Amino acid sequence: MSKQRRFISLVAITARAFFGRLPAADAGCGCDKPPPVPAAVRPAATYAGAAVTLFHPALVVGQRYRVRFTSSAASGSQTVEAVAINRRDLADGQYKPQLVVAVPALPPGPAAIDVSGDTTGPILSLSDDAFTVTGLPVVVPPDRGEFHFPQYRAAVGRNRVTYIALDLSNVQAPMVVRAQAIGYPLRFAAADVLFYNPEGFLMQRLDGGIPGLFTIDSAAGSPDSDTLQYSRHEFSTYFLQHAERQPHAVDPADPSWHLDGSAHIDHDHLILAIAGVLDDASLPAPGATPAFDFVLETRSFFRHGVVGTDKVDVWNWSRTDSYDSRDDSIGPYDPTGVVFGSQGDVLSNQTISLDADAVIDGNATAAAFNVWGRAMITGEMTAASEPVEFLPVIIPAGLPNLGNVSLYDSMTLTLGPGSYQTSKIDLSNDARLMIDNAVGPVTLYLTGSLGIWNDAAIAVADPNPEKFAVYVQGGGAVGLSNSGSFYGVIYAPQSRIELSVGGGIFGAVVGKEIELSNTSRIHYDIALRGDAAASGPAAATPTPTARLTWTPTRTATATYTSVPPSPTRTATPVATRASTSSTGTGKTTLKGAKTSLR
Repeated sequence: MSKQRRFISLVAITARAFFGRLPAADAGCGCDKPPPVPAAVRPAATYAGAAVTLFHPALVVGQRYRVRFTSSAASGSQTVEAVAINRRDLADGQYKPQLVVAVPALPPGPAAIDVSGDTTGPILSLSDDAFTVTGLPVVVPPDRGEFHFPQYRAAVGRNRVTYIALDLSNVQAPMVVRAQAIGYPLRFAAADVLFYNPEGFLMQRLDGGIPGLFTIDSAAGSPDSDTLQYSRHEFSTYFLQHAERQPHAVDPADPSWHLDGSAHIDHDHLILAIAGVLDDASLPAPGATPAFDFVLETRSFFRHGVVGTDKVDVWNWSRTDSYDSRDDSIGPYDPTGVVFGSQGDVLSNQTISLDADAVIDGNATAAAFNVWGRAMITGEMTAASEPVEFLPVIIPAGLPNLGNVSLYDSMTLTLGPGSYQTSKIDLSNDARLMIDNAVGPVTLYLTGSLGIWNDAAIAVADPNPEKFAVYVQGGGAVGLSNSGSFYGVIYAPQSRIELSVGGGIFGAVVGKEIELSNTSRIHYDIALRGDAAASGPAAATPTPTARLTWTPTRTATATYTSVPPSPTRTATPVATRASTSSTGTGKTTLKGAKTSLR
């Protein structure tokens, strides 16, 4: 083992001691993390203005105490006062006397904490190896692009671990984030990186067993840090579960807990802990780091219109192309034959094949290409340098279960804003699944197959493709045929997706195998990429029925709660970019003409 790796291993062990034992953490969404460890102060690292909780058996409920924070990075101290309360401890669910105070404005670095009462005198004294004040959170924008946070200073604890606070409260859609410190040469490996939240929960390890979760690009020898790329799951479900009073609604009497008795876990604010070393193998000095340019690049999961990790086959007059749902001058794809964009990009880790007048109207990236007859790829053909991995689908707990959804013969079913689990969706013969996403996103988690046949369709109230998504767990097949259509995104990295006889998707798809045949179409909505809207040709006139949308006849019932703002750092952007019957696990079948689930 090299000297540098030995240093990193020692620092990583110290970081684990700082936060206590490390229970298992996965990449799942929702409030299903293992509890934090018991401690006198929790969390062990957070930022000014955030809450910190202090525990001691000598605290008397109802009595006022003084809490003094003494920074090791600056002379002097700051004192705040609070009254001891009796609440459940997130570590074990037991009621305990505790003090909850806001961290005063202190520079980043270690800080000692002393607690005393008016009548009891000193009762708790913690040295600065127990707590670290981080810098204010970096706000991760919901938009795609590259964002700079100049003159940022991270915190280094007494344990020589570097801490960066992140605010992801604006991010609900799935996103890939790349981060690098320009001007701070920090080196690290996967085992050196942990994510915590301000409540002390271990949120994420960088687990090599989860495909697509992270990558680390070394910058050894440069004045800049290594680059960490991290994929964040869909969090619309998490948001709606709490905002719509679903099982995880927050207890108004104690916001650390849900009404169902489970712990509430803050996923929106994270503390990134990196037990790294500098480029010369030395350990970072406790306190504030030198100022650096913190750079975030945010990317969509759907940067390509079509992804088939194993293969993409386009046959018999089928094609990919593009449109932009944000720009009415471009308009939706006109099914009479006018193509409004040529950015229907396709990606495969293995082979892309075309035959018989098939067209990829865009760029294509693959390990190998087969192009026969008069088929063509209009854009660039790029050899894949290395496989692209995608996160597996994990279904959040507590979702309403629709069972099997089967619609046929012009039946309709309306789903209002929210997240749902279903085992199968089968639409045929002019049936319509109406997605009322006008005031909030709709997300379907599917454990089986999705089939849309014979002019059936899924229609959306809002054409924004990020407001309707289908996530397929496992290898359930997805099929559209005989002019069946879908509007939104399909994320099914283990599934075969087959379109035939005029079937069409407006949005984007990720699958294992993709096959388009017999005049089927995938129209990529470039709004998913996040680039600036393009200018469409003046002659292109969208037809009124080109995009299958509808207007809800009443206001949706979803409610949203606002969250009080916390201190943050904002970015400087440099680039933008009938009735039903259901048994929960049974079958949902329309027995009348129209049905609405809200």
